[in-house]
Amino acid sequence: MRENLVFFLIVFISIHRIDSILLFRHFNIDIQNKLAANQTLMVYCRDKNTLSEVGFLRFKTVLEVKFIIYPKTLIWCNLWKGPDYVHHIRFTAFIGTEDFIHDLCGGMKPNVCFWQVQDDGVWLRHNPSGTLTLMHEWGDKV
Repeated sequence: MRENLVFFLIVFISIHRIDSILLFRHFNIDIQNKLAANQTLMVYCRDKNTLSEVGFLRFKTVLEVKFIIYPKTLIWCNLWKGPDYVHHIRFTAFIGTEDFIHDLCGGMKPNVCFWQVQDDGVWLRHNPSGTLTLMHEWGDKV
């Protein structure tokens, strides 16, 4: 009986440690368009190796960027506010560090950094609390 208990504890601790490892985990960045007056949002995200297609998001739609966390993962996005697309924001959407994932996104569950784009700027949701924080304001016209 005691041997079974020790074995169970070792398996439990191992599973907990595997779940907390950041590298090679699947993760998402979600960007939601909440611009007023049904404005379209133009989105372009990339990392150092991969270019995404330019996307156009209608009001209340979400762009989902899926990736695997590797050492030094860095993803940044460019956003342009429609209808004339002259207001621009360039921001870092993901950094593969524990500080960024846990402090800003709110952890690995549900494995997503959720960004919401509004008329005043880009907001980040802290997953456990559900609160949004304004992280970036719209820049000057380009």
